Amino acid sequence: MKQVRVRVAPPSEMLLPIHQAICSTPELGDALLLSGGQNSNDPTELFSIRGGREAVLGALTGQPGIRSVDVLSAGETETYVYVREVDQERTIADVFTARTLVVTLPVQFQTDGSVKFTVLGSNSDLHSAFNSARELADVTVLKVRDGWSDQMGDSLTERQRTLLKTAYEGGYYDYPRTTTQNDIANSADVNSSTVAEHLRNAEAVLVQQALNTDL
Repeated sequence: MKQVRVRVAPPSEMLLPIHQAICSTPELGDALLLSGGQNSNDPTELFSIRGGREAVLGALTGQPGIRSVDVLSAGETETYVYVREVDQERTIADVFTARTLVVTLPVQFQTDGSVKFTVLGSNSDLHSAFNSARELADVTVLKVRDGWSDQMGDSLTERQRTLLKTAYEGGYYDYPRTTTQNDIANSADVNSSTVAEHLRNAEAVLVQQALNTDL
């Protein structure tokens, strides 16, 4: 068995509704699929989306393919939503869940239209899946290893680690927060948009590493 970290960039017409929504809404960042229901005729999913409550609701409400959206919790820069979608063809997802293959959560839907995830399975089934997927989308293999590791997600860059440490020590992750992204930016001599981007990407990596063994 092998474990593979993959980036898939499907054509725009094959994007799932929630992926289309974040790609077309500048106020939103990446979406993490944290859990999904088992009934393929009534797709239900839990997402964490980078963006405030109103921006998320505005993007998802009325989006073709989405039946309903319930906000479970919302902060300044992140919103958790329970989504019910319309049953639809999921060709690429089917390719990577055939036979022995298992896709582990979370799955990261990025605003550039690509999807990053980890898949586990036999060599032959992985080979077959990649051949089939490359007929449908641009596929990049990011990492490969034998067996299983809960550290398969992307590693933090030095800049991400530095800003994450500054944010943590400054109380950004305390409740209530005792520092802001602007404060972190001033401390690190970068602009606030850089801080937001690096913290978002670092948090996505840590969530992937934390949840892979539990879901």
